[in-house]
Amino acid sequence: MRTLRAALSQRVLLTDGSLHRELETRSLDIERDLAGHRDLLEYLSLTRFDRVVDAHRAFLDAGADVVRTNSLRASPLTLKPFGLAEDAFILNYKSAEAAAEAIDSVAGNGRRRFVLGVIRDDGWDAAPGDIEAAVAVQTEGLVAGGADGVILDVLPGIGRIQAILNGALRGRAAAADGYGAPAPIYLQAPSGGRAIGPDTLARCEGLLQYQPGHSDRLDALSNAIADKNPNLVGGGASPADTEILDTHLRHLAEDGFRPARAWIAENGAIDELAPVSAWRRFPDQTSKSTLETV
Repeated sequence: MRTLRAALSQRVLLTDGSLHRELETRSLDIERDLAGHRDLLEYLSLTRFDRVVDAHRAFLDAGADVVRTNSLRASPLTLKPFGLAEDAFILNYKSAEAAAEAIDSVAGNGRRRFVLGVIRDDGWDAAPGDIEAAVAVQTEGLVAGGADGVILDVLPGIGRIQAILNGALRGRAAAADGYGAPAPIYLQAPSGGRAIGPDTLARCEGLLQYQPGHSDRLDALSNAIADKNPNLVGGGASPADTEILDTHLRHLAEDGFRPARAWIAENGAIDELAPVSAWRRFPDQTSKSTLETV
């Protein structure tokens, strides 16, 4: 699985846990490291790059397949009240670069891990054009910095989803033109309420089906994987939680690595399939073709 898109379509992947909580365990100087803004941990990607890399590395050592960038509040619109809007591109670039450097420094043991750039709708009270421009800046920075894909965390039905998606597509195009680094754009599947319309979904690579992971609720996670068909499981609050969840996913997997997505299991009981290591290729998601083995 050489791309994030292929990996998410084939396996239930494990992401990192709470990056902010992990960063908060490291001693920080508010004025020096956070430009005087106590709650703006995104700024550490610029001022304490090594701390962000170390935080990502801790989750990778614990077994995470995907690390999410330190970019939740790195939008120009969110940074503007802090007087830091002009730093948005470099903050997103460095947040992706920190995650990529962590992946490069931790042995994958035969598997590839991925950087997922995160853009969150902060409920900006701004014109659609300003929202689109801000998201374009974030996306371009994340993709240029090494993100393998971008997730847009935005609820449908609130009037901003099209502007946010337009901005992400603009930013990806700009990054691809400048750096040759195309990346899939995902919308995070809503947990309830209004669904995202098919026309919107057709403009991106689809939904990222995220399932929170709790190390003390493993039975609930097993049921969610069986019933809801997620492709990304949250890594808990800490690297210790991520390690427990990694072990649990391996236990659920037919080949001892990661559970196959539910659409694969539809071909038959998972324990009746040939071991994944013997498959010539994964089944095609749309045709659900017969497995070929060597």
